[in-house]
Amino acid sequence: MFGIPNADTGEEIKAVVELRDGWEPSDETTEAIMSWLRQQIARQKLPRTIDYTTEMPRDPNGKLYKRRLRDPYWEGQETAI
Repeated sequence: MFGIPNADTGEEIKAVVELRDGWEPSDETTEAIMSWLRQQIARQKLPRTIDYTTEMPRDPNGKLYKRRLRDPYWEGQETAI
């Protein structure tokens, strides 16, 4: 989860999920993820939207390149975190 631009609030929380085999991106999948998150984290930390990717960008050691996930959402913005 990370912040993306929002015209009204300045920034909102976005989640990007790599689904396991057997799962497909759908409204039902999104609701299942959101339902689980509602039980795990505070309401103000919940993502507003969820996007899906086939593979998370990782370095050779397996560490997530979070910036590679976040940067496309900030392209063309005056400020970026």
